[in-house]
Order: sequence, then C-alpha cells, then structure tokens
Amino acid sequence: MDLKKIIIVIVIFLVGALVGGRLINRPLNDSGKPWAQNKQARVSFVIDGDTIIIENGQRVRLIGLDTPEKDACYYSEARDYLISLVDGKQVRLEKDLTNKDKYERLLRYVVLPNDDDDDLFVNELLIRNGYALTLAISPDTRYRDLFSSAQEEAKRERRGLWGACDDLPVVNEAREQDSAPSDLECNIKGNISEKGFGKTYLVPGCDNYNAVKIDPRKGEQYFCSTKDAEAAGFRQATNCP
Repeated sequence: MDLKKIIIVIVIFLVGALVGGRLINRPLNDSGKPWAQNKQARVSFVIDGDTIIIENGQRVRLIGLDTPEKDACYYSEARDYLISLVDGKQVRLEKDLTNKDKYERLLRYVVLPNDDDDDLFVNELLIRNGYALTLAISPDTRYRDLFSSAQEEAKRERRGLWGACDDLPVVNEAREQDSAPSDLECNIKGNISEKGFGKTYLVPGCDNYNAVKIDPRKGEQYFCSTKDAEAAGFRQATNCP
C-alpha cells in the first residue's frame, strides 16, 4: 500500500471515530451468517450520495437513507463524501429483506473494511455526518433506531446539510406508517425495534424521540405512563435521560 492510500485510510478512520461513526467489529447479518456469505465487490463509480456502481456494472442503492438530488443543496458535498469513502475500494454489501427496488438497483447496507477488525458502516456515517436524511421504508428497517439516533445527533450539532441548507430535500418514497396519540397526555412511545433491541419506550427528551415513528401495524403504541408501558412488556430506551 503506497503512502497516499495509507493516509486516506487513516483519515477515514479518524473521521469516523471523531464524529461518532459506528465501527463494526461483528457480523451485521441477523441470521448469524459470517460476512463471507454476503457479497463483496469493488466500487467502480459513485453516481450520487446514495447510489454506487460496483465492478460488474450493477447499481447499488444504499438503504435507510436519502441524500439530496442533483442541483439541490448539499448534493455535491454528499457525493464527494461518498467518493472519498468508497470509490475504487472493496466493500461488503449486506442485504436486508428486499433484494432490489423498482429500478432494479440492489438495496444494500455498505461496509468499508479496515485493516484491523473494525469496519466502517458507510450508511450510518452519511447520516451521522449530515450528508443524508434517514429513510425508513418497511420492511427494510433493520437499523432504523441506529440511523434515527445518528440523525438526531447530526441535527443537534448542525452538521452538514442541517447547518447549510434552508430547505431540506423532500423524500418522495413512502415512509413507515406513523400515528399520533389519541390523547396528548399519553405521549410515551412504545417502540418495537427490528434491530434486536426488543420493546422499548421513549419519553419526551429521549435523544431520538421525535424521529421514532409509532406504527400500530407492528404492535407499537402510545402509553399514558411509564408504569403502563412496563406492564405491557416495554422497557425504557437506553438513550433517554
């Protein structure tokens, strides 16, 4: 590896560590399959901030997020950041439940291997550093909670587009169903994580309270008290004060 490549790897690692990017040192596959059974490919071209082309010519759409469209605020910055992370590099691609979208793009989480056991979760880095908005589309919502927390941090710190753009990009794809409480006093959110965190409740003031959607179709609901939530089998989320 030449000096330039070594410097790039070090910079990416430090950026991820300094701004809270998730370092992955475990398999992401919920089925327990090792990374070797997920697709590995080299990135040949970066189309925009959330779409790449791999070496066989297949387009890959990063899931769980949405970056600005062309000519929109922060489009170039998001694309340039993704280029700096993955262009020309070997990455690992993880499938959620859906294989392709209607445009025949693979839907994947993208992980950038490091020389040691700590891998950078590219989807999360884009959100946490303010280059992308979360986009939770059922059933591919495995990292919904992680991405929501990352976005709340980026928004709070006014990183990237949160500090630069007056009009944030509008997402045209259907998001998860959300419901409002029938009683404004009953505002404790009972959330069922699809990442493995189980049933948790969030009170106003939790880091990603505003980002969490309550979808009754999944058995999620609002509670009037923490006692009611705990009686229903929910426990307090760890990101609450």
